[in-house]
Amino acid sequence: MVTESTPWTQTEFEQLDLGDARLNKRARLLMERMSAEPTASVPQACHGWGETIAAYRFFDNEKVQWHSILEPHWQL
Repeated sequence: MVTESTPWTQTEFEQLDLGDARLNKRARLLMERMSAEPTASVPQACHGWGETIAAYRFFDNEKVQWHSILEPHWQL
């Protein structure tokens, strides 16, 4: 159940498994940031330079595959 204090990504990506809890957490955060302003660039969507760099590292990570991020949606 989603409450006002529960980000929608916790529910939507509950089954997300990128092989590392930190990657799962980063994916959820990026989904929240980018969905809040879908037309924003990565630096505009992220909150600060550190978060922007972390986003680019996430996108460049070989362990992160698009099908792994979409898999929780296919399981529904």
